[in-house]
Amino acid sequence: MRPISLYLRNFKSYGEKAPILDFNMFDVALLSGDNGNGKSSLADAIAWCVWGKCKGMDGRGGVDDLVRTGADEMEVAFTFEEDGQVYKVVRKRDKRRGLSSLDFMIKRADAFVPISGNRIDETQQKIQEVIKLDYETYLCTGYLSQGKADLFATKKPSERKEILAEILNLAVYDKLERKALDKRNEVQNRLDLIEREMDLLQQQVAEKECVRSDMAQVENVIRELQAREKGLREQLETLNRQREEKNAIKARIEYHRQQLVLEQKQLDALEKDKKDLEVRIENYKKVLQNQHEIEKNYAEFKALEEQEKAFAYKYQRIAELKTQKERLLGELRIKEQELRHRIDMLEKEKAQLEGVIAQAKDLQEEYKTCQKGIDELNVLEKELEVLEKRVVDIGHESAELAGKEGVLRRQLEELRERYVALKGVESSCPVCGRPLDAQHRDELLKDIADQGKAIQQSLQKVKKAMADLENEKKQAQLRIDGIKARLKGRSRLESRMALIDRQLNEIKEARQKLQELRPQLDFLKEQLETKEYAKNAMQQIDEIERQIQQVGYDPQQHNIVRDKLHSLEKVPEQWEYAQKAKVQMDSDIESLQRILNLIDDRKKHVKDMELLLETLGDSIKDLPEILARLSELQREFESVQKDIRTMEARRGALKERMDNILVAEQQLEKKKEEQRQLHEQLEVYKALALIYGKRGIQAAIIENAIPELQDETNRILAKITDGRLAVEFLTQRDTRSGNVIETLDIKISDGMDTRKYETYSGGEEFRINFAIRIALAKILANRAGANMRMLILDEGFGVLDEQGRERLVEVINAIRDEFDKILVITHVQELKDAFPVQIEVIKTPEGSTFRLVG
Repeated sequence: MRPISLYLRNFKSYGEKAPILDFNMFDVALLSGDNGNGKSSLADAIAWCVWGKCKGMDGRGGVDDLVRTGADEMEVAFTFEEDGQVYKVVRKRDKRRGLSSLDFMIKRADAFVPISGNRIDETQQKIQEVIKLDYETYLCTGYLSQGKADLFATKKPSERKEILAEILNLAVYDKLERKALDKRNEVQNRLDLIEREMDLLQQQVAEKECVRSDMAQVENVIRELQAREKGLREQLETLNRQREEKNAIKARIEYHRQQLVLEQKQLDALEKDKKDLEVRIENYKKVLQNQHEIEKNYAEFKALEEQEKAFAYKYQRIAELKTQKERLLGELRIKEQELRHRIDMLEKEKAQLEGVIAQAKDLQEEYKTCQKGIDELNVLEKELEVLEKRVVDIGHESAELAGKEGVLRRQLEELRERYVALKGVESSCPVCGRPLDAQHRDELLKDIADQGKAIQQSLQKVKKAMADLENEKKQAQLRIDGIKARLKGRSRLESRMALIDRQLNEIKEARQKLQELRPQLDFLKEQLETKEYAKNAMQQIDEIERQIQQVGYDPQQHNIVRDKLHSLEKVPEQWEYAQKAKVQMDSDIESLQRILNLIDDRKKHVKDMELLLETLGDSIKDLPEILARLSELQREFESVQKDIRTMEARRGALKERMDNILVAEQQLEKKKEEQRQLHEQLEVYKALALIYGKRGIQAAIIENAIPELQDETNRILAKITDGRLAVEFLTQRDTRSGNVIETLDIKISDGMDTRKYETYSGGEEFRINFAIRIALAKILANRAGANMRMLILDEGFGVLDEQGRERLVEVINAIRDEFDKILVITHVQELKDAFPVQIEVIKTPEGSTFRLVG
């Protein structure tokens, strides 16, 4: 993976306007800056963009912790070349909505074509298939972070194999070993469980013959109980038939008793009807004796009733005419009230309009005052424009003077350096490079001093001009603030003028309304005085008075007729009753005779029913004896049925036990087969645990990797030591007792002697550590099938002394042909001059940024 460019926005400390890092501008570069400025963040941005992982996202916030404080989203785009193809990865995060996106593109002609998957995980898989590196391998190959350069070499020999296993990512075999051991334990637990289950199944099968014998005994008992149950059921059926016959007779007795009660009630009702008819017939006879007097009174009542109807009609007519008169009088009162109300409303409106018109002069004067204030503010606005333009010009002039001041100070500093250099004991001519004599040096020193005085005078003039401009700017700003404070009153004046303008228009409208209102008011007052509005209603009232006189209603005579009618109010009822008596008396006499005959028949029927009840009662005297015998047999029958159910339940339980035994026999055979298979699996998982363990495939991989590591380390070491040093890795060592132990010693040969790694000096130790670490990175990349073309060193070189820094530069220059791009991250200022290209990272209020130097 050869990097081409990196773009980042709102990633960690970087803001919206971070520049694009073009890797084509350098092969080896030093990434420098103060701690906390964001140097390592550039390397983290590459990791997050390509793998979605990096330092700083392990906390509670996860990926959102990478978004710059105050921002809602971030974006990183990384362009790289792999196997002759150019690819681009763009990863984004929206913290506010909790959404992420990942795009993967390949360059075709002059454009990038999307090759992303349907989901982020599918796109991530495609990226890793192209670069052939996962994140963990990248951390051990292309990105060597702080404190890991000597991670392998400085450990004890007994610990180096563990570190090598960690670097070679052999932890996956530890996981496989753990899985194999878990599976072995799982199978063993299953075997133990099956053996316990088989013991239980064998116990069940052993009970088979005993259960079969019990089932035969239970069948015999059930047959005996069923025969006894049959005999009892036949006896119960005979007694139940007898009970039902007796109960039927008992029901007939109850029915006839109820009928006897009904007959008695009907007989009592007939006796009551007989008495009522006798009383009514007697009353009819008394009424018919006074029939002539009732007829006379009824004729007088009807005549008075006709007179009262005539008087009632006249009374109704008089009431209707008076109602019409009251309605007309009410309408006249309402019209008069409406007319007076309209006059009052117009009077109030007239007074209001006159009050509005009276304000005209004062408002016109106030409008002129406001207009004068607006004119003054317009003049101030023009002055404000001039002052603000002058402030901007002062800023430009100050910037130019500041630039001149910087130039003059640099010139003065250069003169000072030249002056100090010339005063040295063995000064040389800055033109020809030959040594200077005392006279020539003095002349040059005087010339430099004169130039310095001239520059200082120019510098004083620039400072004075800058001070004058600053003073002018302060005075202008004070005037600007005063004008802006006064201009704030413009809106108030404009609002007041608009309000006055509306009020003057309202006064104009009020004058027009007042001219229209006066004729209306005069007309209404005239109507009220002449009562013109009431002429038609008064004529109708006079006509109603004339009609009332024509009706001729006499209230006194009407009251006399009413009193006579009241005295005869019972006559119609008496007359109706007499008419009814003439028609109804013969019918009631016939009804009385019919009821007397019914009473005789009912009395005879009651005597017959009493004789029948006595006969039926004698036939059910033996019913209690039948019920007692039936209850005794029923208890015996239920006891036999209960015994049968008990034995059937016993038979069912035995049958279920037998079925379970048969199932247990089948299960036992299956368990034996499963036990055999599990024993085979147990052996397999035991073998896998040994294979994946430390003494298995891991030991084989390390043994195979050590020769490759040794060759690669020596190849790199030959470059950075001019072939002076070579390493040898020893995996076993003899003890004093004659045994052989596993170890990983590092022997160093310098052509003259072979010594242990621990005995070498700091400079040689540094080169050896570096060679081993680069060799490990190369081996890991080769094993992953990736091409190591980029190296980022973020090793914390601040602990190195001057010689250590020199050795670092020598080593990096020696291996620069191993990689397309090498990026060294440090905050050590002394390393800057050793690298032709530097990337300086600085922090600004808008976020971190960087620039390419060299």
